[in-house]
Amino acid sequence: MPEEWLYVAGGIFIAMLVFVIAYNLLTINMIQAQKQMALTSFKDLQTDIENVCLQEVNNYKLTKISIPTSVRVLYVTKNIKNPLFTVVENITRGDKNSERNICMQFIDEQILRCEKLTCNTTMPFMGSLPENMDIKIMVKKILGEAPVKDYELNITKTLGDEVEINIGGNIE
Repeated sequence: MPEEWLYVAGGIFIAMLVFVIAYNLLTINMIQAQKQMALTSFKDLQTDIENVCLQEVNNYKLTKISIPTSVRVLYVTKNIKNPLFTVVENITRGDKNSERNICMQFIDEQILRCEKLTCNTTMPFMGSLPENMDIKIMVKKILGEAPVKDYELNITKTLGDEVEINIGGNIE
């Protein structure tokens, strides 16, 4: 009789161990998929900016970008070596910056991923705010959707080598 209980307890322990390992593997896979989605969106945004930059003045492109919660910030900057110390205020206020480098930083990294732009670009700081600060992210998480911040962007060529990005616009 005691041997049977030992087998049962051992079976439960092994099942729990397998469950924890599978959960960790799925979590890691989901985080990597979100990072890859963010990198693709970043590259697509850079391409859209470059395409508008090559067009005539007043031409524009309406586009969407989805930024997962793993992205700390997406912005343009001159200083590509040092990430910003704090960005939550910049994102919530809709602060803009104007430079020729577009950069993105993940929450779990200390480095910036930057790309050089042909045109001087004016762009607001974008990113996913912490869950307790963004009601849309909380609702998405409750509904079981991916916790991403969606932006609709209007990329407009304003001068010879100037591009401006504004949040908002009607995308059909």
